[in-house]
Amino acid sequence: MSTSKTWAAVAVAASALLLSGCGALEDMANDFTPSSGEVEQVAPSPVAEAPISTGEYDLVESCNAFFAGPVLSNIEQASGMVAAPLNEERTGIVTEISKALGLIIGKADEVSIAHLEAVRAPFDQALDGSIARPKAVIGAIDAYKATCEEGGFKG
Repeated sequence: MSTSKTWAAVAVAASALLLSGCGALEDMANDFTPSSGEVEQVAPSPVAEAPISTGEYDLVESCNAFFAGPVLSNIEQASGMVAAPLNEERTGIVTEISKALGLIIGKADEVSIAHLEAVRAPFDQALDGSIARPKAVIGAIDAYKATCEEGGFKG
């Protein structure tokens, strides 16, 4: 046998071993891959959506819950906090305001929800790490108050 024939035989043998090794690896991989009948369907991750209101409150009741309770004074005192990065203490205060507004939103009428979300947005922005404008808070409160007064709120 000549040297070139020997090398050719070695190359053929090596190729055969390599191909059989690849086939074995594929078989091993199939052992760990679930068959189409075993694939577990994962539910899509929930998307943050606007809260759904129960509609328990009408416009005047929603306005009363916002303007007559302690929520408004807490918001007015904390509105300046959204203009700078939050520290631990401020994060707690802003979180409580966002939660309190969420509780009202959960019972509010549709008109109030839009206004209350506008009041809450700068606080949520601050919680997300962004800097918001305190004037946005005050402007949203003023717009909501005007809507409330038009709707018959006397507070």
